[in-house]
Amino acid sequence: MIRSLLICLVVMLIQPIDIFADEQTPSDDEAQSSITDRRSPITENGDTIVITAEEIGAMQAHKMADVLNHVPGVTAGDSSVGIHGVYKVKVFVDGRPINDPTSSYGAIKWDLILPDQVERIEILRGKGSSRYGQDASGGVILITTKRTRDLTGNVKTYAGNHGTGYGHANLQMTTGSWTAGVTGGFEATDGYKVNNDKERWKAGASAIYTIDDGKNFSFSADYIEDERGSSGQPDYPTPFSRKETENTSLSFRATWRPVASTTYYNEGRNHNTDPSRSIDKTLRVSKWGEDLSATFSTGDWGELNAGGAFQMDRASGSNFDDQQEETYSLFAVETLHRMDGRLSLTAGLRANINSAFDDALNPEIKLSYKWKKWRATVAYSRSSNTPSFYQRYNETSSTRPNPSLTMETSDNYSLSLFGQLYRTLSGSVSIFHNRLTDRITYVTGDDGIGQYQNFGLVTYTGGDFAATWTPHDTIKVKTTYTYMEAVDEETDHWLTSKARHTVNLDFYWQPIQPVSIVLTNKYVSKVYRNTSNTKTAPEYTLTGLRAEYAFQRFSLFTDIENLFDKTYYYADGLLAPPLCWVVGVNWRI
Repeated sequence: MIRSLLICLVVMLIQPIDIFADEQTPSDDEAQSSITDRRSPITENGDTIVITAEEIGAMQAHKMADVLNHVPGVTAGDSSVGIHGVYKVKVFVDGRPINDPTSSYGAIKWDLILPDQVERIEILRGKGSSRYGQDASGGVILITTKRTRDLTGNVKTYAGNHGTGYGHANLQMTTGSWTAGVTGGFEATDGYKVNNDKERWKAGASAIYTIDDGKNFSFSADYIEDERGSSGQPDYPTPFSRKETENTSLSFRATWRPVASTTYYNEGRNHNTDPSRSIDKTLRVSKWGEDLSATFSTGDWGELNAGGAFQMDRASGSNFDDQQEETYSLFAVETLHRMDGRLSLTAGLRANINSAFDDALNPEIKLSYKWKKWRATVAYSRSSNTPSFYQRYNETSSTRPNPSLTMETSDNYSLSLFGQLYRTLSGSVSIFHNRLTDRITYVTGDDGIGQYQNFGLVTYTGGDFAATWTPHDTIKVKTTYTYMEAVDEETDHWLTSKARHTVNLDFYWQPIQPVSIVLTNKYVSKVYRNTSNTKTAPEYTLTGLRAEYAFQRFSLFTDIENLFDKTYYYADGLLAPPLCWVVGVNWRI
C-alpha cells in the first residue's frame, strides 16, 4: 500500500505547477511569526512557538537548555529535550540535524550551538513528522543562526564550584560572497558526587558562499569528544563506570530557490567500561542522509512543499554483528489560505519505507484561524519512532540490551489559543492528547539494572498555560504551567518519570541599562520510578539567579542554580546537583 502511495506522490509532484521565480511565500507559521515578532520577542502561534535573539538575550542563558526550559511543555537538559513528556524530538541547526546517533532517545548535541549564536528558534510541538521524518513524535525544533557582514565573534570563560571550568571562542568573517567561521571550546567539572566528573572538548568550522538571497551553498564540520564517570543510582552505585564518546558531524546544504538540498553525515562512538563488573563495550553508529525539497505555488490553492529523503544507518559493536538499515521517504505538505489569510489549512503526508521495520504513513493536518490579536489552532499528526541502535544493543553497568524492540507509533491531537490581551499582557492555553502504541520506555528492575521495552498503549493527556506581563519598562514576569496525565492504558498505572504538575515563574529586572537580573523558579511534582508505582521521586522546588553587567564589548556575569541548596532527585532516581555557581566574562569581538 505504501509503495503505491509513493507512486501517487511522485505523480503529484510532476504535475504542472508554477514555481516561484524571484519570491518565496513563507509558510503559515513563518508568516504569522513575522507579524507577531513586532509585538513581542517571543510569540506562540497555536502549536508553534517562536523565540528571537532579543528574547534569548534577555534570558542571559549560557546553555540552550536554559532557553528552552522557559517554554511551556518543554523540558531540556544538557543533552536532551522533551515536549509534553516525549523525548523523541528532532532538532535542526540551519537545516542540519544535531541529534546524537549513538544515544538511546535521540539526544541533542547542544554543544554545537550556543545561545549567543542564535537568531531564531521555532518549536513545533507535537508535529513536523510529515516534513521532517520519523522519530519526531514529540515535535521538531528549528534553529537559525546569526549571519554577519563583517568580523564578529566572542570569547567566553567562566569558573565555579565543584571544580567547574569553561572556555569557548568563535570567530566569523565575511568578505565578498564568502562567510567563514571557526569555533572551539572546553568544559570540565569534578562533579558533585563520586564518579561524577566530566571533561569535554569541541571544535568546528563552517563556510558559506552566497550568490544572492535565494542562492547559496554552505558546509559545516564539527567534532566533540567527551569523557565522564557514571555514578549510578543512590541504591545501586557504579563508582567505576566510565563512558567515552566521540561525535563527528558533516553537512553540505545548497539552496537554489525554490529547491533546497541538505546532505549530512553524523557518526558517534560510545565506549563503556566498568572493571568491577567486567564490562568493556563499544558502540559505533553512523547516519548518512539526503533531504531534497522544493516549494511550489499552486495558484489560488496556496503553496506546496514537497520532496524526498534517504537515510542509511550503520552500527557496529563489541557484542553484536554489524547492522545496516535504510529509510526512503517522499513527502508533500499543502497550505491553503482563505478569508484574506485569517483562515489557513495545512495538510501533509509522508510515506516511509524502512528496511528493518514496518513501512509507515505519517499524515498531518492543521486548521488555524486568526482574528486581530487572537489565534486558534486545532491539529492532528502521526509519527513513527524507530528504536535506536543504543536501545537495542548497548550494554553498560546499569543497562541490558534488547534487540527485539519494535517501532512505536504516536497519534497527537492538540487545540491551542494565543492572545494579546493588552499591550502589557499576553497569554496562551493549549490542550493535548497523545496516544503512543508500542511505546518504548526504560524500565528499571529490582536489581537496579534497566532495559528498554515496548508497552502496548500509553497516553499523554493534559494542557499548558503561559502568560507574560510587563508592568514596567524595566520589569517583566513570565509564568508557565503544564498539567499532564501519563498512563499505561493496559495496567492503568502511571508512567515512570512523568510529572503531573510543572510550574515555572521567572522575573526579569533591568534597574539600569548595563545591569540585568533574572530570577527563575521551578516546581515539579513527584514522579513514579517503577512501573508498579511503588517507588517515587519526591516533588521539588528550585530557584536560580542570573545577573550580568555589560560595558562596551565586555560583560561580567554570574549564574547560580539551586540557590537554596535543596536536595532533590531526577525523575530516574539519580541525585541531582546541589547549589552550583559560576562567574565569568564574555568579550565580544
